[in-house]
Parts: sequence; C-alpha cells; structure tokens
Amino acid sequence: MSRLSSSPHLIQQQLSGAPSSHPQDQLPPWLLNLPGVSRVVQRIGLTEFRRRLFHMSPALLPIALPLIPHQDTWGPILMSILLIMTVVSLLIAIVLGPILMRKNESTWMLAVLGYMLPVVGALLAFPGRAEWGLMTLQILALGDGSATLGGMMIGGPRLPWNRSKTLSGLACFTVAGSLAATYSFWGEARPGVAVGTAFLICFAAAVCAGIVESLPIRSNDNLRVGVTALLVGVAMTLLLV
Repeated sequence: MSRLSSSPHLIQQQLSGAPSSHPQDQLPPWLLNLPGVSRVVQRIGLTEFRRRLFHMSPALLPIALPLIPHQDTWGPILMSILLIMTVVSLLIAIVLGPILMRKNESTWMLAVLGYMLPVVGALLAFPGRAEWGLMTLQILALGDGSATLGGMMIGGPRLPWNRSKTLSGLACFTVAGSLAATYSFWGEARPGVAVGTAFLICFAAAVCAGIVESLPIRSNDNLRVGVTALLVGVAMTLLLV
C-alpha cells in the first residue's frame, strides 16, 4: 500500500475511500489541520481516530465540577444534567454507530452500554460518593482510550500474556487513567481527601483495570474495565480513608 500523503484533504480521501455525499463520513478540515492530528490519523486509521475521540471526550465533562458548589449527595440540578448527558450520549452513539464500528464488530451499542453502566450505576448506587463514579469515568475514558492510542502510536514490547497488546499501551493506561482519576476523585471527595491518598486509590484502580483491559478476551472490555476500576477504587477507599 502506498504511503499516505500528509495533506489533510488527501488523508480524508485515502482513508475514507472515494469522496462521499455524507458529511459525517469525513473529518472536518479544521480538525485535521490541528498539530499532530494528520499523523495520528495516518498511523491509526480514520475509524479508530473517530472512535478514540468519542471514547475519550467524556473525560472533559467533570473538569469544572470541583469549581461548582454542591452537596455530598448530588441535588436535582446535577442529577438532571447526568440524565440529560446520558440520553444525549446514547442518541449520539446510535447516530454515529455506523462510522465508529470496527470491521470485526457486529454491534456498537454493547460497547456503549458497557461504558455507561459502571459510571452511571456508581453515581446512582452510591449517593454521597460521586468520586467513585467520576474516578471510574476517567479511567474508562482516558485510561482505556490512551491504552489503544498509545499502543498503536508507540508500539514496542508485547505483553507476555497477550501478544496483541503492548507494554506501552498498559503504561499509557496507567499514567493517563490514574492522573485524570486522581483529579476527579480529589476534587469530589467530601470530606476532603489528601491528594496523595487520592492518587494511591486511583493508581491501584487504574493498574488493575489496565491489566483487565490487556487480558486476551475477545469481547468488548468496557464493562469489565469499568467494574474493575470501581470495585478496586471502593476497596482502596475503605482501606485508606
């Protein structure tokens, strides 16, 4: 196969095939013109790039939450926002499903539901402990998302228990997941938790979830990664706090 051109316009044509009449089949030019985006698209492919964007973007949602005054147990405003975001995410997933599914996938909604259930379930099942749900969200969004992105971009030595996964992918999962989760856990925990304690909790959850993500199991890993992160995070919190 010939080498892909570095031109964003040509990347769209070469990775998407012939020009399509459907706008959703192309990436917007402003996105491809951002520094490094064209190289990433060339390396991992257009479908996987779109998938990483969809997978990792929910990590942006809790960024401002520590700055918003609210009670331990989320009130009607935050719970309404959670419900609206859940419904909107499902609708977006349904609409974008055809351009986000990998070739070996027969359905997309199982991956989406597996992503959402541990996060929304934790927020609903543990009122007053929203840090567990947000920790799970960050590990799933940035940890799991970075594992695929880092493994494909960096490569390197393979894991001994799964030759299709890389050590770099596991490292990216652990670093990105634990740091993002620490921010959300520390910002949401009430009463306050020391940053170091929050990091230990989230690091343990990210490591265990990363190992589960790397296991040679062919089914989509969102549900088991999320559940693992949540259970380990809860156990570590009870042990350290």
